Amino acid sequence: MQVLRELVQIITRIKLRSIRKLGFPFSINTQLGEMYEMLADDVGDDELARKLTHQSSKSGAFRRLKSDLIDRLIASLFLVDLSLPSYNSRQQAYYVIHKNWAASKILFGKNARMAAVELAEQTLRQALRYEFNDLAFDLSRNLKMHFGTVAGDHAKYQEYAVECTRLQEILRAEIMAEDNYTRFISEFVRKKAATEVILEEAQKAHLSLCPYTDKLDAYTLHLYAGLLEMGIYTASSDYNAADKVCDKMITFFEKKEYEASVPLQIAYYQKLLCHFQLGKFAQTTDFVNRGLSLLQEGSYNWFKFQETYLVLALHTGELSTAYEVFCQATGHARFKAQQEEIQEYWRILEAYLYFLFILGKLPEAEADKRFTKFRIGRFLNQIPIFSRDKRGVNVSILIIQILLLVSQQRYQDTFAKIDAVEQYCRRHLFTKDTLRSFYFLKALLELPKNSFHKAAVQRKAAKHLDKMNLHPLEEAGQASFLTEIIPFELLWDYIIGLLDNNFH
Repeated sequence: MQVLRELVQIITRIKLRSIRKLGFPFSINTQLGEMYEMLADDVGDDELARKLTHQSSKSGAFRRLKSDLIDRLIASLFLVDLSLPSYNSRQQAYYVIHKNWAASKILFGKNARMAAVELAEQTLRQALRYEFNDLAFDLSRNLKMHFGTVAGDHAKYQEYAVECTRLQEILRAEIMAEDNYTRFISEFVRKKAATEVILEEAQKAHLSLCPYTDKLDAYTLHLYAGLLEMGIYTASSDYNAADKVCDKMITFFEKKEYEASVPLQIAYYQKLLCHFQLGKFAQTTDFVNRGLSLLQEGSYNWFKFQETYLVLALHTGELSTAYEVFCQATGHARFKAQQEEIQEYWRILEAYLYFLFILGKLPEAEADKRFTKFRIGRFLNQIPIFSRDKRGVNVSILIIQILLLVSQQRYQDTFAKIDAVEQYCRRHLFTKDTLRSFYFLKALLELPKNSFHKAAVQRKAAKHLDKMNLHPLEEAGQASFLTEIIPFELLWDYIIGLLDNNFH
């Protein structure tokens, strides 16, 4: 049923409206029409089968109905406009070129050669302009065969023969780049190979592409070559070099005569992550604004970009910018339509901003009811997904709980957490990637153990903080901003500022 649900999400009621007037792909008052409407309303499989066939979802009658609807929706893909007003020219061309390529193949197959050739030549020009080189190669091959064997036009044959040979070389390089990158991700990155192995494999994969990138400016080739080169420097935590790779990709793809949104989105986002690792906020405004302009406002990627920018602002002390980004993102009309996981992470960011607010570091939020009415208990009830993430974002939740309890002088509640947090640290955080979190939480536990006495806490926590400092932020990798929302060193200064030399 997942296939059908995906098709219904793509071929919406609005998109079907124009072709339904022709009775295609189905009329409203039919079983297929009823099935479509119920799928669009997200009715469950068993209820769907019972209402339509009075049988189970495993019955032959229901399976036949489902298969018929799939066939009709797939056929209607060629009749509805799948592009959106927010799509750039290349995104819109993707659907047009693929439709026309398929139509030209059908026309050649039906021996409608005049129509096939005209459509193929028109589609080839578009495919070349937007660098859909796989389709361009196939179209040039068909045209070469037609003019060489059927039409007997030698000049046209030679034109397409040369183009076919040129595209074949480009396509071979693009396939190699794609294979190299896919193998690198599948066999080494996803399997969490040792850093030395990842570094070596990224170098080998990138080096093998250099002879092609030096002489070809193909879209797919330079996209994957750029990602592999970036993998070399992120694996070795050389974020200055990785930042330069981002700049190289940006320069290359910004020069395209169309908007190459996908590689540019990747490059600008990776550049933002590099600036996070390097603690650089200056000169980010221009490239952040350009990166956001490439994304559909209110989309998943738009919110991810904004959250990274907010954390970068927190790491570099740009607290007003962080609050401004928070208000812009959470105030967006599509915020509540985002996946629950996205909303939860923004609630965690809100808790950290609230902590800064009660420290007096966000005066611009004085009238913000989200902060003046913030409650720890309600916050914890709103983040069930990340509360189960034992080695990831749950660390930031534990930390902010302790910070808020101390800032509100709820010392007894903090005492109650000692045993649970110590067990949590031992079970989940004593690994290479989470040692900073491990030692910072150990330092925080010295607060209740030493009755919140400032001098005693500082003395006892020093050993944990020294060990934490042996593992710099870069060691934790680019995902560390998920857990270290504000640098631990800065958080420690804030918490010590809340203590006095009395026992509580």
